[in-house]
Amino acid sequence: MRPALLATLLALGAPAVAGQTVRGQVTDAETGAPVIGAAVRAADRGAAADADGAYLLALAEAGEVALRVTAVGYEPTDRTVTVAPGDTLRLDLALAPREIRTDRVVVTATRTAKALEDVAVPTTVVDAETIRQQGAVRLGDVLETVPGLQLFDDHGGGVQVQGFSSDYTLVLLDGEPVIGRMAGTLDVDRLTVSGVERVEVVEGPSSSLYGSEALAGVVNLVTALPGPGTEAGGLRLRAGSYGQTDATAEAAVGRDGWAARAFVNRFGSEGYDLTPDAFGPTVPAFTDWTADLRARADVGAARLSLGARLAAQEQSGGFAGIEDGAEVRYDDDASRVDWSLHPELSVPLGERFRLTTTLYGARYATETRYRRQTDGSLYYSDDFDQRYAKAEAQLDALWSPRHLTVVGAGAIDERLAGGRYGAAGDAPSAQQVYAFAQHEWAPSRLLEVNASARFDAHSDYAARLTPKLSALVRPTEAVRIRASVGSGFKAPAFRQLYLAFTNAAAGYSVFGSTRLAEGLAELEAQGQLAQVFLDPAALGAIEAEGSVAFNAGVAVDLSAALTVEAGAFWNEVSDLIETQPVAQKTNGQSVFGYFNLDRIYTRGLDAQVTARPLGGVELVGSYQFLQARDREIVDALASGTVFGRGLDGRDTRLGVGDYGGLFGRSPHTAALRATLTRGAASASLRGRWRSRYGYRDLDGNQIANRDDEFVAGYAVLDLTLTQSWATPAGRLQVQAGADNLLDVTRSTLVPSLPGRTLFASLGLSF
Repeated sequence: MRPALLATLLALGAPAVAGQTVRGQVTDAETGAPVIGAAVRAADRGAAADADGAYLLALAEAGEVALRVTAVGYEPTDRTVTVAPGDTLRLDLALAPREIRTDRVVVTATRTAKALEDVAVPTTVVDAETIRQQGAVRLGDVLETVPGLQLFDDHGGGVQVQGFSSDYTLVLLDGEPVIGRMAGTLDVDRLTVSGVERVEVVEGPSSSLYGSEALAGVVNLVTALPGPGTEAGGLRLRAGSYGQTDATAEAAVGRDGWAARAFVNRFGSEGYDLTPDAFGPTVPAFTDWTADLRARADVGAARLSLGARLAAQEQSGGFAGIEDGAEVRYDDDASRVDWSLHPELSVPLGERFRLTTTLYGARYATETRYRRQTDGSLYYSDDFDQRYAKAEAQLDALWSPRHLTVVGAGAIDERLAGGRYGAAGDAPSAQQVYAFAQHEWAPSRLLEVNASARFDAHSDYAARLTPKLSALVRPTEAVRIRASVGSGFKAPAFRQLYLAFTNAAAGYSVFGSTRLAEGLAELEAQGQLAQVFLDPAALGAIEAEGSVAFNAGVAVDLSAALTVEAGAFWNEVSDLIETQPVAQKTNGQSVFGYFNLDRIYTRGLDAQVTARPLGGVELVGSYQFLQARDREIVDALASGTVFGRGLDGRDTRLGVGDYGGLFGRSPHTAALRATLTRGAASASLRGRWRSRYGYRDLDGNQIANRDDEFVAGYAVLDLTLTQSWATPAGRLQVQAGADNLLDVTRSTLVPSLPGRTLFASLGLSF
């Protein structure tokens, strides 16, 4: 067990003299992590530590000064010190008779900084050192190693959390949403992890703090700025199979009162082809550029921060279609530009309050063009343009060492344009206002309780209130029990409301709920409708999806080198938005619409073991059992009304045991990470396995029940070796590795598995 938690109260500015303002900081003496929100008082003067543990304290006079330092969940500490002109104030403070096991601080789970051990909801942190040892360059590389998460391919690499698809997981960059989802999927490989200090993953509904898209959880990329007196830079270059390259140049400066970091990253690939018998690559060639700036400056007692990001991609590929019985080849060219701007101002209001105001703007735009190779004529074009603007204010109130309240409110304006969403003057837009509140109560070291709720009023759907209650119980210092119950919601996406799209090649059409009646009428006027199954006038507008979720778990430190964790989750979702045919066209293809139809549930068990049997060795193994099912299908199977057609053409009555669950979900998954560190060298071995999962329905019963409707289970093994040296020019790092050592491929079913890939990188930090 480690010694009691200590804090260092350190004067960083001018000496403490009568009538002078002293700049100080409250940090964890063992880990260096800031003690957020700590209150520092000297007689009638006081100050509150900000997000970096920093404070400003005005001393009325020299001589003996009685200081009291308090922080949420800790016993108050009183000390008397003597301050004379020319002195620098410095002392260690024992904030509480408690012990800690980690130096990891997280912000995503509660919107306030807390030690990971003190968070009451399932939270995983992947720090910068782990990211470096794994050789990860994109967010997908990081998430594939997180226990319980699964990546899947659908308009990019999406992430599943507790059995939910990518639509239901909010991805943040320094607490602000990353926009630009295609068919609901936010491609996690769009985001570089250059400059990222840690990635935080919160599992379970977080709508009580973050609103829509956080029904399943939140992934937050947290960046870092250098400390005072720092000047640093770096160059890194990585090259690998299929012409993949990743190059980064960065610079960082830290001074008293301000800091900044900037980098430029280029990521590219020549693409690859898993189906050489068919024309066109599985993954096309592309080039990504990302420029990023993070800065902060102290303005008096206030702190001004700025985050800015600009990314662009060029992509080129090809495909073949059939016209009049002959193959016709096309060039497929696409481009993407997305940017975000994030200014923030944090101001202390006395010793107990801090006000943070945030502005955030983002844009995501794409262009796609298909041209015939024979004559270069334009066959198909598509443009997509999403714009997002948000203003928010958050007030943190430290009432006492045991009570912390966070309240906030904001407004969002979102606009969409593009060929699939009507003419420019008819482009959809939506406005939203919201308010949230959270209270943390720590009556003792034994118990911490967190209650939160958020109210959302949106122009496109009914207002929603999403509460959540979580608790952390510590029967002993070696045992931590977590439990939470809460609700989440998922707003209808723009495509589900306003889409008007006809696939020129395949011939089918898809309409959002507000465009369905108009779209059917237009098709009928053109003589393209053969039969209408559902009257759109009787369907009404779609509503937001809602969920109720339970999470519970226990973590036990069996020894200083062995921790065992186990947990369970259950999510009940109502008003799930799904597509289904509403009409048939004269070409035999369908017209699809969006409706609130299904009720689903996802539930499961997970376990993790972390062992450090020897110095420099860490082993992390995890397993998850998952059931993700549609209740209407379960009821139909139980009643014996569902049949399946075998490969021999015979029909068989199916039961609940024949149900493989929602498509794309594996009932069993496991992961293993083994790290060996010896001085400046390290080896990182990662393995992940998933059991088979349903991919398609070939016999028309809406479920996967035949072997040819499943993707067979597979295991992937990755290895990265790292060595670094100190040189006169800086620290040199060489890295080599192999992803997918077992050379697993699943052709078109899992296009993100190209087989074994090798890479090597060279980096210089100075």
